[in-house]
This record gives sequence, C-alpha cells and structure tokens, in this order.
Amino acid sequence: MSAWESRSQRGRVLIAELAARFIAEHGIRDYGLAKRKAARQLGLPENHALPSNEEVDAALILRRDLYDPEEQTAILAALREQALAVMRVFQRFDPILTGAVASGAVSEHSLVELEITADSSKDFEQFLINQGIEFKIQDRGGRMAYLIYAEPADVWVRLIAADNHPPQGGPRSRLTLAQLEKLRPDDLKR
Repeated sequence: MSAWESRSQRGRVLIAELAARFIAEHGIRDYGLAKRKAARQLGLPENHALPSNEEVDAALILRRDLYDPEEQTAILAALREQALAVMRVFQRFDPILTGAVASGAVSEHSLVELEITADSSKDFEQFLINQGIEFKIQDRGGRMAYLIYAEPADVWVRLIAADNHPPQGGPRSRLTLAQLEKLRPDDLKR
C-alpha cells in the first residue's frame, strides 16, 4: 500500500469515527450529511473518499461497545421489538427492516426504518387512513416516505414505498419480518 493510499484509508477511518459520533451524540440521521460534516471538521477536502455507510455503522457499533454497551443493547432490543410490532401491522406490504435497527448500529436517536412494497402510494395512504394511523409525507430523493408515530413506544417509523425498486447503495443490513421473528431474544440485542 502506497503512502497516499494509507493516508486516504486513515482519513476514511477518521471520517467514519467522527460521523458515528455526530450520529450518536447529535442525532444526525442522514449518513451523507454526517460524513460530509466530519470531513469538513477534519479539514479534509470535500472530494476526499468518504467511508461507506457500513463503515460508519461499524464505527457506531464499536462506539456503543466501548462507551455504554448495556444501555445501547437495551435500546436496540426495544427498537427491534417495536419494529416487530409495526412490521406485523404492515405485513401485507412485505415490510423489510433497514437502517440502524437492522444493522445494530443504533443510538438513542435512531428510528425504526421500514421499506414496504405497495402498488401505489395512494394504496398505502388509503390503508393508513382506514387503520386510523396518522402520518406525514416526505420526499426522500424522489421516493415517498411516511413518518408514522408507532404505539405504544415513542418511535417514529419511516416507511419508504419500495415500488419494486432495488435498494440504493451498498449491501446494508436488511431483515424481513420472518428473519426478525426467528431471532432469539438475545439476538434482538445484537
């Protein structure tokens, strides 16, 4: 490995660690924003090779294991239990758990993130209305996202209508309802 490659790799690690800190301590949920902010704070050029989301997840998990493993483990277990409950409500839409709750890289600011498959956003919205579920709509890069307050826990659930599009980005952790149900209680914490 050349000296330049070594510096570049070290920069990626530093950015991932600082981005993980921003996510954990400041509640930044947008990984891209956290990585760009970390690069700026470290004085690295904007065109510096940024770490992948998986590298940031690994830094978050390491941070969790170092600083407060018991509290973070409890947060992860609670969020995964909530995800199970919400996924059961939306079972007809083939929900897939994604993001921090799927990967285990949670912080106290993490959201349960689900991708659902619906023929159209109107079909899904009609389901929500018929179920008496209040929601807000957001545009997430051309894809509709629904912010839903999930009872009984204080967790916002982001539902992204998949519209049969393949997931964007790298191989992030994804769990189906069946996979999440098969996890043993101790596995819900990892």
